[in-house]
Amino acid sequence: MSVEQNFLKIFKLKSFKKKIVIFGSGNTASKTIRLIGKNKVSFIVDNLKSLWSSEYEEKKIFNPSKIKKGQNKYFIIICTTSYDEVSKQLNEYGFKYNSDFIISPILDDIRNVHKIENHNVNLIFSSGGPKNTNKDYGGGIYQLIFNNNNWHYKKKISAGNCYGITKYKENFVCASSELGVFEFNKNFRIIRKKNFSVGSRPHGISYSEDNKEFYVTMSNQDKIIVLDNNFDFKFKIEISEKFKKFKTPSHHCNDCVYHNGYLYVSMFSETGNWKNDVYDGCILEIDIENKKILKPIKKNLWMPHNPEIIEGSFYVNDSLKGDLLGNNFSVLGSFPAFTRGLAHDGTFFYLGQSRNRNPSKNIGVKNNISIDAGIIVFDEKTKLSKFLQISSKISEIHSIKIFKDDYEK
Repeated sequence: MSVEQNFLKIFKLKSFKKKIVIFGSGNTASKTIRLIGKNKVSFIVDNLKSLWSSEYEEKKIFNPSKIKKGQNKYFIIICTTSYDEVSKQLNEYGFKYNSDFIISPILDDIRNVHKIENHNVNLIFSSGGPKNTNKDYGGGIYQLIFNNNNWHYKKKISAGNCYGITKYKENFVCASSELGVFEFNKNFRIIRKKNFSVGSRPHGISYSEDNKEFYVTMSNQDKIIVLDNNFDFKFKIEISEKFKKFKTPSHHCNDCVYHNGYLYVSMFSETGNWKNDVYDGCILEIDIENKKILKPIKKNLWMPHNPEIIEGSFYVNDSLKGDLLGNNFSVLGSFPAFTRGLAHDGTFFYLGQSRNRNPSKNIGVKNNISIDAGIIVFDEKTKLSKFLQISSKISEIHSIKIFKDDYEK
């Protein structure tokens, strides 16, 4: 049932006894009156004094003071784009939202756009570009603040190719080709780090509070390294025997997430044939306690990244296709570039968009192939999105995390 149908159903109830008043005149009021029916609307009120005593849609327009102290008598439908100000005005009159007044569903599109444009969030993201001393670009950790339709970003840690980020107590731990894994605090100070063998390429990382363990995907070695809280080695889990046989990575395991005793790893190829142009990507399930490789929980992905458990449900980026998957791995949103990096703040999703290095692979899959880099703010319910563009010199976004609850610079 549509919003308009639900709206109309309310006023057809026999138990609805209040007089319906329209607040505001104009196109929205006209559409709302037609939706309800003229015979159900008593009159209109408007803050514009010049309209008082005139008529609109055959309804008399009055000073809003007419409805003061009418909580038990009137039900108000706001039909002006100044709905925030009018809502406050009605609150001052003693009316309560939903029980005494609502905003016309005709304005829902405007409200939804306003909601996403005026959202506030403080993010960090990792970039997989090479190390660069330039403060504006290069691999490392960046902070991006989005506040009331404005955004700015800044490199906070220059650390070369940085990939997965996981939350650890009050801090964060990042996987990096150059630094191995390193922990940094909210002042962006590196507290400690652990190096790995050259070329191993630590990529994804996840932390288990239950086990007090870090799980690090080594994309150049087709294996998972498990570390304790001190970054000391505990054990490893190999994806297959192919690395030992061919001495080269076959599966390209990249990101991972721990959940309830199991580790879920995204990879380009279940069979280990992505270098042969076979992109049978999947999310592989691993029994951590028994160190046992289980079956994939999702197959037929094209360069997947960032498996996440959000509010008890699985989500993942089907990156080359530019799809966000969730709700039993159905497509929740499709975007015109390589999606990598995924976070959710309880209201919106945040997806990283990297500059597409393989646009020819999208020909026939997409009709619009973006070469821009940035972060997509996405509303799963309305399907609206806002693109926060960043410099093309920061071409690689890998991981996104909600950083702080405040929005200080």
